Amino acid sequence: MFDFDQIPVPDLTDPNFAPFWEATRERKLKIQKCGDCGTHRWPPRVTCQSCRSTGLEWVEVVPRGTLYTHTTVGRATAKGFSNTPYTVGFVTLDEPSNVRVIGNVVDVEPSQLAIGMALEGRFVPAGPSGEMTLIHWAPPTT
Repeated sequence: MFDFDQIPVPDLTDPNFAPFWEATRERKLKIQKCGDCGTHRWPPRVTCQSCRSTGLEWVEVVPRGTLYTHTTVGRATAKGFSNTPYTVGFVTLDEPSNVRVIGNVVDVEPSQLAIGMALEGRFVPAGPSGEMTLIHWAPPTT
């Protein structure tokens, strides 16, 4: 469905996202957590939205959640995503429930998607040399 070797690779060493990319390579999902007030956040930020602290840590979370919203792309607009249609969704994590992570929704027909349906993360190598790993969302296998 996707031309994974054609997907542009971001700066994997960007200090704001490097821990995320390192974790996905290990088939794990990590997000930021404020070291002072404990608020989880995504996408990564330099300061906490709740207390403005710059203290942070990266914590592993279970890549399971529910579909918050989605859209189906019908016309190719980005390199590496030339095969259409494909669906992109925001998934509200089960824990922490204040975090939503975006990714392609796979293994389900767009007409079968429903807000609130359970999804789990799947890790997929991408980039010209497989140097990054993306998270996709799919119905649970169990």
